[in-house]
Amino acid sequence: MSRWRNEVEIKKYLLDDLSDLEVKIVAEKLLPQLKVIYKEESNTLKRAPLKAVSYQLISDLEDVISNLEWIADSIKNKENTDDCSFSKWSEALDSELQMLKELGGKFTKYEQTFADNQRFLCIV
Repeated sequence: MSRWRNEVEIKKYLLDDLSDLEVKIVAEKLLPQLKVIYKEESNTLKRAPLKAVSYQLISDLEDVISNLEWIADSIKNKENTDDCSFSKWSEALDSELQMLKELGGKFTKYEQTFADNQRFLCIV
């Protein structure tokens, strides 16, 4: 059984087909949770590098945060998706959630025994 280093609560906000407003709400519920994790992990990297996750993992999390902020701001500003590679904002959110899921499954430390391994992020 995996141990998790961090946890975010988001599944209860997800529906099958989200409207733009619902996408904005999900992004706004997720952002504060991710920002806290990002700040803690960045501080750990600075203060105790041996206990920190990789810089790449922190950088990828920062990208997800930035993209979620862009999605929420774009919806707030009533921008459409014509200039993007997706047809609706729910597709953009799905893409970021998929990236978050991939980040979450990564191991934070590679210890000698499997029991000591931690995965980065549990999404509940």
